[in-house]
Amino acid sequence: QILSSALLFLLIFGMSATVEVSHLREQVHNKFAILAGVSTQFIVMPLLGYLSVLLLKHRGLTEPMALSLLIVTASPGGSYSNWWCSMFNADLALSVTMTAISTLVSSIMLPANLLLYVNAAFGFGGSSSGGEGEEEEGEADDDRQGGILKNIDWGSLFVSLAIVIVAIGLGLCASFKISSHR
Repeated sequence: QILSSALLFLLIFGMSATVEVSHLREQVHNKFAILAGVSTQFIVMPLLGYLSVLLLKHRGLTEPMALSLLIVTASPGGSYSNWWCSMFNADLALSVTMTAISTLVSSIMLPANLLLYVNAAFGFGGSSSGGEGEEEEGEADDDRQGGILKNIDWGSLFVSLAIVIVAIGLGLCASFKISSHR
């Protein structure tokens, strides 16, 4: 895990260091692109993951596979999009800006989307009409949901988010220092 974290840091740092700070400032003010990216990342993608789970859960999709799919679709994109943008000479400044913003937003939206869609996909915490048997069933569902959500390594998720944020910040600082000495 240390190696993958180091590689993630180096990839994002390297991409961020190649972005000129002036181009990044321009992209921060590109509200339509930012809004489109954030809404796609945190509304459309998790919803599509949830719909996929609903479609596939009775066709062999296991709970761990479904949970993995929900985590992937609720997670922010970034490092590889930055690499692809660099490879094909696309707007790397916009990609790095979106990576930074989506990573910051994901610190709230990732857990919120996971709680929402795990609850919706597996039917936990359903309302009960007050019968004794239904109350016990509701408690069993809450225990089951807690078990599924406990399987998520929240610490690793947030460490990865922190690595991305720090790598972008340091990469942009390096870019600024290099461009200021030209």
